[in-house]
Amino acid sequence: MGAIERSTPARGARTVTGAATGRLSRLAPMLAMGAVLALAPARANPLTEVPGTRPPAAEGEAGTEAPPPRDEVAERVEAGAVNPSANAIIRSLAPFADGNPGRPAAPVAVSPGDGGPSLRVDPARSVDLTVFFAYDSARLTPEARIQLEPLGQALQSRELAGHGFLIAGHTDAAGGLGYNRRLSLARARAVRAHLAETYGIDPHRLRIHGWGPGRPKDPARPFARINRRVEVSLIAPAPRGALRFILPAAEGCALDDPRRQRPLDLDDFGATPTPSTQSCTE
Repeated sequence: MGAIERSTPARGARTVTGAATGRLSRLAPMLAMGAVLALAPARANPLTEVPGTRPPAAEGEAGTEAPPPRDEVAERVEAGAVNPSANAIIRSLAPFADGNPGRPAAPVAVSPGDGGPSLRVDPARSVDLTVFFAYDSARLTPEARIQLEPLGQALQSRELAGHGFLIAGHTDAAGGLGYNRRLSLARARAVRAHLAETYGIDPHRLRIHGWGPGRPKDPARPFARINRRVEVSLIAPAPRGALRFILPAAEGCALDDPRRQRPLDLDDFGATPTPSTQSCTE
């Protein structure tokens, strides 16, 4: 019988197969790592995350900021709160509503959280409002829309036309600091959007900021709900480039008020001088 010939792979084929096996063995750990990263849940950016949209975190998970406990009794009180009338808000915000007796308060510099340029607000021209938002959210409730009605009417008035205002959100100290700052800014943004859409207020007149718990209304009780509010403040004119002019004196008589003899600086909210009661015919 003839011998059966056994075929054997060529030497070159064995070399190619070994090289391919070596490359696959080196790539396997990299492929496994890529699969793990692809399947891992995406982490939220704490600077851009909208409060109230984060999925519930596992209990005890590190780095999470849970909202403060819900107090439904206090929420019902806030929902029924009544804000000052439109006329009262105008008196609080208008630059010359009461003649600005005495020296004007020094403006406070603020770097708003809306990303725009820095500004100054007049601390003597501000008003605190109660705005009832949905729990752990920047969504306006029907009660909040009613509470914002006087503000919308005041901003439409002739007395406040042409002036800009800072809408700032405040929280109490319950909850995480970063969470409260994001929530207060989101709520200020919601108020501005509502005023623009419902009352036709030019959004360029309204800047927004989120103070979080940093400026409590009652510092002695940082956890008190009175610290949860929306503050509206008059934006002071820029310190440079302000309009300056000299009021002319009446011909034939002099006014007793010395402010007639020097430039008036509108940046200081200077009130119009009171005319003299002395007759010009004397």
